[in-house]
Amino acid sequence: MVASRVGASRIGRGTAEDKLAQLRELIINARAMPMSASCVINRGEVLAAIDDVIENLPDEIAEAQRVIDMAAFKIAEGEAEAGRIMADARDHAANLAQHSEVVRVAEHLADEMRADADEEAAALRRETDEFIDARMASFESVLHKTVSQVRTARARLSERSGLDAGDTMKLDRRAFTD
Repeated sequence: MVASRVGASRIGRGTAEDKLAQLRELIINARAMPMSASCVINRGEVLAAIDDVIENLPDEIAEAQRVIDMAAFKIAEGEAEAGRIMADARDHAANLAQHSEVVRVAEHLADEMRADADEEAAALRRETDEFIDARMASFESVLHKTVSQVRTARARLSERSGLDAGDTMKLDRRAFTD
């Protein structure tokens, strides 16, 4: 255990990757055995370094898992937002399509109403013209009768008073100038 503390203090704090790199350095710097590929390594230092890596691996794995979870949360959040945006876009498109349909139907109804109003106005004009024509024909008939009666009355007056046609012409002119 003493060697463990000594090795841990020598390795220090850092990531598992840093600690493995330091452990590799211990092995590289180990004293070589003469005429051999073997070397002498301080067992306590190496074991302490390995223990330090093992102890800190769960922390780093947990931190990595937190990063992965946070990334997954952000991805899910982004996908949810994208889903909301797509739903809003679909709703907006449907609303525009419905509005376009409503406008088309309203314009069609307005055209029909305008055509009906034009027909009704034409019918009212015909009816009014017929009424006025009938009244004018009646007035014309009354005027003809009146003119006829006036002529008859003048002719009788002329016979009775001995007025000749020249005198009656003077009277006609006077009536129009007054």
